[in-house]
Amino acid sequence: MPERPPFDLPKTQALLVEREQRPGIPRPSPPPHPNASIPLFSDDPRVWLSSEFVSLSDYLRFDPPLVVYEGAGWPLGVRPGRDSGEQVAMSGMSDGYFDYDVRCALTLPRRYAGLDFRPPPRREMANFRIRHVGRWDGEPSRFAEIVTGLARFPERRVPGYKYHAAYALTPFSIIGQTWCERDASQPAYIVDTQIAFFYTFETLIQECYIADAKRTDASTADILAAYEHRYANTRSQPNWLLRDPTKLKLARYANPSIDWDNIRALPENRIIGGGTQGRQARNQRQFLFLSRLQTHLMVAIAVACQGLGNFASGRVRSALARTMNVPPDADALSPHWLGHMIGSYDHAAECADLLLGLARYYEQDLSSEQLRGIPIPPFRSPGSEPDLWSVPSGRPYLDGCTTGDAYDAYRWNLFDPSLDDESVIRWGREAFEWVERSDGKVPPGIKRHSSS
Repeated sequence: MPERPPFDLPKTQALLVEREQRPGIPRPSPPPHPNASIPLFSDDPRVWLSSEFVSLSDYLRFDPPLVVYEGAGWPLGVRPGRDSGEQVAMSGMSDGYFDYDVRCALTLPRRYAGLDFRPPPRREMANFRIRHVGRWDGEPSRFAEIVTGLARFPERRVPGYKYHAAYALTPFSIIGQTWCERDASQPAYIVDTQIAFFYTFETLIQECYIADAKRTDASTADILAAYEHRYANTRSQPNWLLRDPTKLKLARYANPSIDWDNIRALPENRIIGGGTQGRQARNQRQFLFLSRLQTHLMVAIAVACQGLGNFASGRVRSALARTMNVPPDADALSPHWLGHMIGSYDHAAECADLLLGLARYYEQDLSSEQLRGIPIPPFRSPGSEPDLWSVPSGRPYLDGCTTGDAYDAYRWNLFDPSLDDESVIRWGREAFEWVERSDGKVPPGIKRHSSS
């Protein structure tokens, strides 16, 4: 006789167990899973970073004979070296600035999705890769090299499982993602995600040019035609320009009050030159640069976490993301990348909707329809793992309203200021007032989402 099932099982489940134990009786088909074709992260994303601003001579201990764009990379949040001396000596092995930017950009997607982004034990175990593409002058061959391999199928595939790939454009990012559909009774899951991120100080300059162009009623077609793919400025010195920005096509729209000598700060005057207003303007310009960089990166991460397959099928919609089945052509970049600047959509509203949709997608419990409700995670000390630092420990520039339990960062005019000293100083003052206010009221001149 078959062994009786445990007495504490529900009657229907006990019956199924008993039937399975009887010889000759087929096992019943499991019920269909509601997420059989909806890709989710079935495990915490394991993040690997690479940056073209990593010094290969430091990483490889010799000067490479050829230009090498792709460094070996590093796991998110890991500080190489056993002590401060080794950490200084090995600092060139990673782009510490970009590592910090990624940790800041992960804060909102982490909170709204409930995912715990972690460093992988080894590079081959990473399933979420972010590459900072910092050097590209629009060459077709270079672009083809960048997009190759963005959507990668696993080497070992399970027979009978369906594997899919898709690409997406978000502001200054190209995303490649693969996911797997197992069968009707099991949820689909994301296999691999890769983000190529294009944002340098030259990008900020052209964004500001476009803001000035819109004030002169320049046509969208003229603006898009004038945008140039120029990415080369070193991240560590955001005010040191490697090219003459006045030679860019969009420079014809530039605010005439821009003090280029002050922006082209040289080593001998970048701190003391330009007077008090010049120093203040450089600080606010860097604040603006980092705020925009982290915003664009946050959007790419949030889109990837919702699954490109869901955007491609129409289950999820956002003006911030455009999906496709093949890698995009270079001509397709600027029309989508510049949507936030040419007025194609309300950027603040789209960011809010993207984060709220991410919370609903991963079944997070929000207490309201605003960007509120999830407690700000406390700082976690390294504890017994001195090399691993808390992923969300970096303080984002886009904290928003810091006095409550919410981030409310996308209500102030992030893409309105020009590049001139007076404009960026005024923007920085208003943004600071908005971030630090305890009553939640909007300072004069700051736009707020209509549903707030």
